[in-house]
Amino acid sequence: MSQKYKTYKINCGKCETYVLTYHKYGQGKGILRLYLSNIASPDRLSKQQNNYKTIKEVPNLACPECKEVLGTPTTSKGQKWVYRMRQGYFHRKLMK
Repeated sequence: MSQKYKTYKINCGKCETYVLTYHKYGQGKGILRLYLSNIASPDRLSKQQNNYKTIKEVPNLACPECKEVLGTPTTSKGQKWVYRMRQGYFHRKLMK
């Protein structure tokens, strides 16, 4: 049985540029932490975890257009790599 997830399109809150597509698991309403392993596209972000040895090497999640920082890399309680998202700096749209 496969686990259910919702697919969100994440856009920059400043210039509305598309940033990434994300698979969200679980019940929570918002996106506080964005797990690097759940990023679906683009490839430069979804394969990012393979390119770095430590979380300190991972760059901030920034808008490709206006360079606004949307999230900062850190680790979760379970030692998974995540972006801690800056609330109000991005918009999420549920894809059907």
